[in-house]
Amino acid sequence: TFDKILNIYSIPNKEILEIKKNLNSAYNLNNLKTSLDIKFTIDQSNNKKITSFLFPISRTEKIQLTRNLDTNLFEKKTIITNLNKKIIFKEGKIIQSLYRTAVDLNVQPNIIIEFARIYGFQVDFQRDIRKNDNFQIMYEVFEDDNGKVFETGNIIFADLKLSGTNNSLYYFDKKGSKGHYDENGKSVEKALMKTPING
Repeated sequence: TFDKILNIYSIPNKEILEIKKNLNSAYNLNNLKTSLDIKFTIDQSNNKKITSFLFPISRTEKIQLTRNLDTNLFEKKTIITNLNKKIIFKEGKIIQSLYRTAVDLNVQPNIIIEFARIYGFQVDFQRDIRKNDNFQIMYEVFEDDNGKVFETGNIIFADLKLSGTNNSLYYFDKKGSKGHYDENGKSVEKALMKTPING
């Protein structure tokens, strides 16, 4: 819990309440996520007062609290990380499995899962894929100014070449008909998946 984290550092309860009061309007502190990075600075010489506190609201938004030494109150600032969209293209030959090949090409796991989902209506991944089949994938990533990937976007093009036959899919984002379509303009979404168990 939020209180337990700060209690580890013997932060006075009054300080904890003050921090919570400043954060509560922006974030529900009862729903802390695991692996959340909270950064703060403590003045050891002054009753363990917190002089600065940085709390992530999301991947791209942080709340920064800085103590004003004259008023002894926290000044709150929202820090937004601007992201740049980049298009990534990867292609590979399947030797062991689609997943293993894609991981070796540094394709993000959620993109691999989405790739499998959009082909799941027409491909049985347990029976249709053969060694040396090929795939291509073009997808969006969102990076900060240092090139660190914060999140991924849509797969905008994909091709799964099975036994020499291409199966190309294209993403359209027109309102009301968003999704992936084959080269004839037919949606990939069907009632049943070829491999209904998520393996």
